[in-house]
This record gives sequence, structure tokens and C-alpha cells, in this order.
Amino acid sequence: MKKIVVDLDVVTLAFWDRKDEARIIERIKGGQLAMITPYIILEHLSKWEYRRLAEEIAGFYWKYSFQIVTAQNIMDKSNGADLEYGRLLSELVRAGVKEEDAVLVIISALFDIGHLVTFNRKHLKSKEKEINEVLRKNGTGPVRIVLPEEL
Repeated sequence: MKKIVVDLDVVTLAFWDRKDEARIIERIKGGQLAMITPYIILEHLSKWEYRRLAEEIAGFYWKYSFQIVTAQNIMDKSNGADLEYGRLLSELVRAGVKEEDAVLVIISALFDIGHLVTFNRKHLKSKEKEINEVLRKNGTGPVRIVLPEEL
């Protein structure tokens, strides 16, 4: 089964508009994809003013995540891989990746997750080559950044 990280933008659009993006949600619910969720996404949702939507989305992540990755999980995995998390985060940000997106990239790389699914073309999809070069220099494997329809 494919392991994936699903960026909040993809889930939000699927729940908000319920259009084509909902297909990935159905594949996750059907057990065809193993969604790995960074706790930082759930933390972010807890601060949204649109409570009903935030709770619906958080409920989806809690119910259908194969694994929730905490900050402690990240630190443990970084230490085990002899990787300096802060330095990697800084290098990704210098390469033009927003910090919140860089965290998704690091988790995808550290936990050997096959795909990072996003609509973020500007800070992720268009920078995949640069991102993977930074990851390679820091001793991790590459990350495949895909749009939902590419999965």
C-alpha cells in the first residue's frame, strides 16, 4: 500500500467543494492509501476560526490516518538517521520552501513516505528538484511531490 502525506489544502478543498479532489479522500477511506499525518496539521486546524469545517477535517485525519507523526517522532527519527533537523529545515527554507511545507517534506523523507500530495505548486511542486537536492545533501532519500490527480 502506498504511504502518503496529504497536505491540508487537498483535504480542505475536498471537504469544502467536494469535487474531483474527493477521490483521494475516498481512496484513503477505502484503505487503498496509507495516510501519514503530521501532528502539526492537526495543531494548525485547532486554530482555525471556521470551527465546523476544522472539526470535520480534523476528524477525517484522526480517523483515517495510518500514523500520526508527532514532534517527538520526528526528533527520534532525525537522531536515529544522524540528521540535524534544524539545519535541514533552514536549508529547505533557503531553497524557497515555506517552513510549514518544509516540515511536510522532512517527514516524507524521514519516514520514507512515497508521495507528498499537495496543490502547492509555488513552494513545493515547482521546487521538487531543489528540495530533493537539499535532502540528498543531508543524507535522506528523495520525496515525490504530486498533485492529487497524479496519484
